Amino acid sequence: MSEEKQKTPFFDLADRYINLANELAQKEGTADAGTALRYAAARYNTFEASLSTKDLSGDHEKMIDMLCDDFREMLKVNMKDYIQRIAANN
Repeated sequence: MSEEKQKTPFFDLADRYINLANELAQKEGTADAGTALRYAAARYNTFEASLSTKDLSGDHEKMIDMLCDDFREMLKVNMKDYIQRIAANN
């Protein structure tokens, strides 16, 4: 199976969150919707981390670093893509 096909469910799920954020942004504003999405992600990621270790108290800094590194990489990729798409439209 190609890498693209393997990632499809992941991207489809991400798009569902983005669609909800866009819907909320129309009512609440982009800044509030974005902040709420980041807060919700932090809460859910904390829950997710708690399921992946038997010692969250001892492992929490390692988990935070892992999640922040993961987010930073995704943010870099998406920023680069967004900038390239804007440049293509100018």
